[in-house]
Amino acid sequence: MTQKELNEKVKEIIKLIKDDNEFEASILFDELASSLHSQKQYGDIINAFNKVSKIISDKTLLFTFELAYSYVELNDENSAEKVYEFILSNEPKNSAALNNLSNIKKRKRKFKEAFDLISRAIQIEPDDEIITNNYDNLNQIVSEQREREQKFKHSLTYLERENDFVVSKLKLFIQNAKKDENYDNGVLPIAKWKFKVFMQTDEQKSESLREQWLDRNYITNTGQKGNYYETVYEINPFLEKALLNLKKNEINENWIKAIDLINTKSLDEVNYFRNLKRIEKLNKEFRQIVKRDYDELTFNYLAKNNKTTIILSGSLIETLLIYYLKKKKVNTVSYEINNKKISKELFEATLNDLLQYLEQNKELEKQYVLLGNISRIYRNYVHPGKELRESEELDDSKANLCYISASELINNLI
Repeated sequence: MTQKELNEKVKEIIKLIKDDNEFEASILFDELASSLHSQKQYGDIINAFNKVSKIISDKTLLFTFELAYSYVELNDENSAEKVYEFILSNEPKNSAALNNLSNIKKRKRKFKEAFDLISRAIQIEPDDEIITNNYDNLNQIVSEQREREQKFKHSLTYLERENDFVVSKLKLFIQNAKKDENYDNGVLPIAKWKFKVFMQTDEQKSESLREQWLDRNYITNTGQKGNYYETVYEINPFLEKALLNLKKNEINENWIKAIDLINTKSLDEVNYFRNLKRIEKLNKEFRQIVKRDYDELTFNYLAKNNKTTIILSGSLIETLLIYYLKKKKVNTVSYEINNKKISKELFEATLNDLLQYLEQNKELEKQYVLLGNISRIYRNYVHPGKELRESEELDDSKANLCYISASELINNLI
């Protein structure tokens, strides 16, 4: 159809509308749309509709199969969806409209709605090859979706066992993911580095959490890639609501903060990695014990567990002093106190015994003996009777001194 012929037809339809003959105008528009559709003039159908719909009182009088089809061809599926739905409200057994609307729903990932539509279509046209192929494809997708949904729902059983740290990171992750410009109904491409941004934690923890969440189906790898070849993930669609309804168990706030406080930066600031290299030089007899105690000491120090820090610092220093004396081939610790001589086997000696021996025999430089005495003195504060009797608290300053003392002795005695 030429442009001139098209314009004449549109004018004729508009005249009928102005003469209050909207029904006849709609019939004529239907004929025009059918003619243009046969010639694949989809853009002309839309243009004609736009001109006529401006003056007609009820736009749905112009809703035709050809109009909906044209919208799809011109990548306006939202408009096509409305037209097909209107057609089906009047012609519920229109198999072509059912099939095409099903395809739109499928592309929008509304698989259940798509399958319901194609199921109706195949009942009407069971021998139609296009409808049959679409039905088989959607049947498989829906089956996979059903299985996937069961996995997603089952994954929520892990939530009640998660600590507050993980729960808070899940909430932050969802909140920040939804702000991403590429987020689309729970699906988005995420580069590995972006996980730490979404979770607001360091790279090591974010990677550990990502792996755990994949295992527990909080998120899934769709197998697709984004524009920059990053992995496309889907967030469990039931997760956000489950997090909102999650009944919280009260957990010590310091424990939750501790997980975030322990990272490469904080460990480096307390010379953890420097001291670890020293500890690795120890012989097998001492290495395992010192490494274990130092790890536990550092964890509790960063977690601000002051009482435990003070106790563990004394224990670690005691082990270091035993190591130092054994290396010097000292097997018996002897010293005098109040004119009384005390003698003990090296492995039987307490921290006080070791420090007394070292000080009296000048086996160790004075500043290192003083460092050891700091932990010995402050260990007295952890006695419950002293805590109840006196007002002085086991504060950060005491824990700091004890930790630094142990750290310096590791650096200088090994």
